[in-house]
Amino acid sequence: MAPAIYSLKEDFSKNGDMDGFVYVPSINLYVAKEKKLDGKNWFEAHMGLKGNGERMLTMPEFVEFLKYVKTNNKEIYNNITEVRSPWRAEWIDVDFKTKDSNLYVNSNHIFDENGKIISYKSEVLDKNTLMKEKTPGISIDDFLDSHNTKQGFPSKDVEGGSLYYWSPGKDNNSVARFDAGFGRACLYCNWGPSYGDSGLGVRAAKQRE
Repeated sequence: MAPAIYSLKEDFSKNGDMDGFVYVPSINLYVAKEKKLDGKNWFEAHMGLKGNGERMLTMPEFVEFLKYVKTNNKEIYNNITEVRSPWRAEWIDVDFKTKDSNLYVNSNHIFDENGKIISYKSEVLDKNTLMKEKTPGISIDDFLDSHNTKQGFPSKDVEGGSLYYWSPGKDNNSVARFDAGFGRACLYCNWGPSYGDSGLGVRAAKQRE
């Protein structure tokens, strides 16, 4: 079953953006300028996006989005990553499952005919993934610019810095999110999917035809 591609009829600006979204050429996606569905857990956020013909960003897509806005829209980039109040956080479309002694990365989640969320893509975690907690930290610039795996995670040789990092969880109940607030910015890959908070939402993505 292939993922749905949604037809977009909105008016576009000269740079390819549409109202409320920026276009990221490297991933051929429109990504929302602001997150929504605050207070929803990871499962509820997926369902809320599905109802609007949208979806959650995967980890590689989130990295590409951050790289793009870092250069082209500093306001969005700072709103996601800047260490300041208030606390802001957003879900990422990836969860982790252990099978046959391997840790799998599941992403591109869809819903089956019974409304159950299932992963469209599942693969063994890249062996070059950084599997040590860094609190602090890793360099967000080095992570985004060069030292990330094809699955979007920091690689073992990423430089040190101030971005707090928790490596992929092996408990069969871990998903990813990015957050920033007073004191630090964090990339969690071991967060519980059932958690919800008023500052935690999701950034919608739409496929370009």
